[in-house]
Amino acid sequence: MSLTQITNKMNIIWQQMQRTKTIYQNENNELDNTQLQRCLTTLDIILLGIGHMVGSGAYVLTSSIAKNVAGPAIVLSYIIAGFVAFLCALCYAEFSSRFPKCGSAYSYAYIALGEIWAFIVGWNMILENIIGIAAVSRASSAYLDSIIGGEIRNYTNSWIAPILGETLTQHMDIMSGLIAIGFTIFLTTGMKTTTYINNTFSIINMIVIIIIIIVGGYYSDFSNWQNDHGGFMPFGWKGVFAGSASCFYAYIGFDSIATSGEEARDPQRSIPIATFIAMIVASISYVGVSSVLTLMFPFDQISEESGLPDALGAHGANWAKFAVIIGACCGMATVLIGTIYSLTRIVYAMADDGLLFPWMGYVNSKSQIPLMAMFFFTGFGVIMAIFMDITTLVEMMSIGTLIAYLVVSASVIVVRYRRPPNIVQLNIEDDVVGASDATQQQQQQQQSETKKISEHERLLDDNDDEDGNIRNPLQDTFKRLFNKNIVLASLNNYFHDSLIPICVLSIVILSVLFCLTCKLFQKDIDEKFLSFILSLITTFLIILISIINMHKQNIENLRYKVPFVPFIPVLSIFFNVALIVNLNWLTWMRFIIWMAIGFSVYFFYGIKSSKAEYNDELREKINIDNIKKWNSFDSTSQNEDILMARD
Repeated sequence: MSLTQITNKMNIIWQQMQRTKTIYQNENNELDNTQLQRCLTTLDIILLGIGHMVGSGAYVLTSSIAKNVAGPAIVLSYIIAGFVAFLCALCYAEFSSRFPKCGSAYSYAYIALGEIWAFIVGWNMILENIIGIAAVSRASSAYLDSIIGGEIRNYTNSWIAPILGETLTQHMDIMSGLIAIGFTIFLTTGMKTTTYINNTFSIINMIVIIIIIIVGGYYSDFSNWQNDHGGFMPFGWKGVFAGSASCFYAYIGFDSIATSGEEARDPQRSIPIATFIAMIVASISYVGVSSVLTLMFPFDQISEESGLPDALGAHGANWAKFAVIIGACCGMATVLIGTIYSLTRIVYAMADDGLLFPWMGYVNSKSQIPLMAMFFFTGFGVIMAIFMDITTLVEMMSIGTLIAYLVVSASVIVVRYRRPPNIVQLNIEDDVVGASDATQQQQQQQQSETKKISEHERLLDDNDDEDGNIRNPLQDTFKRLFNKNIVLASLNNYFHDSLIPICVLSIVILSVLFCLTCKLFQKDIDEKFLSFILSLITTFLIILISIINMHKQNIENLRYKVPFVPFIPVLSIFFNVALIVNLNWLTWMRFIIWMAIGFSVYFFYGIKSSKAEYNDELREKINIDNIKKWNSFDSTSQNEDILMARD
């Protein structure tokens, strides 16, 4: 193969990796057409989000991170993680308002940034949810076991462990695997039944959280935060930020809220409201529970798997201990429901877009659930729950969530300054004509803007000003240099349509450099030189933000939009990067290994099977007329004919 052929092949692959997803809109300007039943109210979505978030943070993460990572300063870790999550919540809410038909960070990235970024986000969110299933199942088993005095663990260690030999954990947990299997079978009944159970468990969980905070506050001893026990920050600020990175996993419930877009009665109103309320409730719960836990019991004596009931039991509050166990079981049940729900939706969306294998997108006609995807990936969670302890699982968490939120924040900037966004107006009688009309309208708009800028440049090129006086060349140069239209025209002529994405990517890279410099080199570099490097990076960041801010935003017909764009999304990007660089080596190892597997799937299968590879007319017919949203791979003869036509 010649060098020219290799270059051409690489160019083709590069173009394929940058493909974006097109959202189709009918003649009534509606994006909410779906084959799903829109049965979820705002309260249902709020409780879905609360149930998904309040459980893993309060009952799983708090004990382990407080003991091993942050100490009592886990309170600050949750506050920092909550602030970063709030910034991300603003970005998620705008996407749910723009594209209520899209379900998650994966879909948002596909619309705004391109296929390769969408795959990276979706693939990592899959593993994040698998780890979540394992961690919550194992914690649920530990709480249930504490009721009967550890009999389950004793039996496993005495009879089963000697047969299987050494594993990745000192204690195999067969019960945790059975719990994950049980909830997976339960979810096959369908979303409507699941919603009723989730709402009930979420309400019970919140009542128990209130009991924990009140009773824990009564038994609080502030000496546990003093120097006798290592002080409030025994691991320093390094432990606080490392704890924040791990605590961030507790806010993954945003994904379950976003994925409900096609089942919400009014997604453009309900999802933003549900996101903010769930975020506030979850943050108060995490800070309150972590405060009373570390005040009731010295952090270094906390049980990693059942810290809250053990701490209450040590103070003689056995009734509260049993209440906590009941609440924990309810809370972790809702987390498992939300985690399996999100996992299934992400896998389905990727398979439906052609990036994963078709059988992963098969939907059961009765339950309207992608059962094959749910059984396959939950199976990995069952295995991890049995053979890996909670500390190892917690240390592997968060990077997928952080990457997803970073990409969503970046996508908001790209979409906000893209006019028009990836929406194609379709005429029901003639889909192709509708798409071509939209393209012509976009081209006419671009030509009009180019003409205006050219006219402005021509006026500046005149030698005389309005009074007929000769212009000063130096003054003219400065006017050119600081004229917004001239600067934008020059940059856009050079970068074409890639200026905003390039600026956003540069902001991410500079944020990484800034955070890595602060983390790795602050002790080995002279303070003046360190200040110079950080000032230089900050200057470039300000320039890039200014270039983005010069552009006109696309905010038409939005019921909710992120305020202060691009500043809030940039803050979200920066804080997400700061948390990512504080993750431990085990998290990065699993990220590298998992992404190696993912890229193998993408480059050997997904890049060629992606629906974005179809020509426009065929893609419209497949996505709009002939394939059901939740039944896209049903073996009907009409769908098979269309899919075969591609080849």
